[in-house]
Amino acid sequence: MTGKEDIRRINDDLAARFRKIEKTLSSARTIAGLFEALVGGIEREFAVPFVWLTFMDRPEAEILTDAAAASKILKSRFSVVSGELLEKILGDGLKPVLSNQNLRPFYRLMPRSQKYFVRSIAVVPFALNGRMIGVWNNGDADANRYLPDMDTALLAALADRISLRLTQLATRKNAASAAKKSAEQPGGLHG
Repeated sequence: MTGKEDIRRINDDLAARFRKIEKTLSSARTIAGLFEALVGGIEREFAVPFVWLTFMDRPEAEILTDAAAASKILKSRFSVVSGELLEKILGDGLKPVLSNQNLRPFYRLMPRSQKYFVRSIAVVPFALNGRMIGVWNNGDADANRYLPDMDTALLAALADRISLRLTQLATRKNAASAAKKSAEQPGGLHG
């Protein structure tokens, strides 16, 4: 095989792995299920040793933190940080950030109960209703796993799918909660 054929084969393999994860995300029925599928899929398909979530400290994120805290899989694999910290790390926008240098600010994204030996990291933002609400983090002890000049198009595309599905699930959950509250109130659905 030529160098170009090898690169194409590797890229096709990576894209197929991302499609597998996307398929499981699209069938998630809950917010916890969505994030469990993401974390498990990244670990399984790419052998990433450290995968966790970081949510922004905002009222809209409560639905996410509640779901993660109630999940046996996620409860020790998420953190909540200020929007300012995420904006400092991500700069302007919803693009993934890869780093293997000056990792000190990234350590603040880790769950309090977990400390991972990370020498390179991918921080991938996702949105709720079109507004950034958190990131998923892939960490590795290999300093060359995530280099700043690597292409992040597949990570960004997966983050777009997560954002879309997250918005759908949150909208459904909020509508169900509102209907339940209305039914419980005097004069609600019971007239």
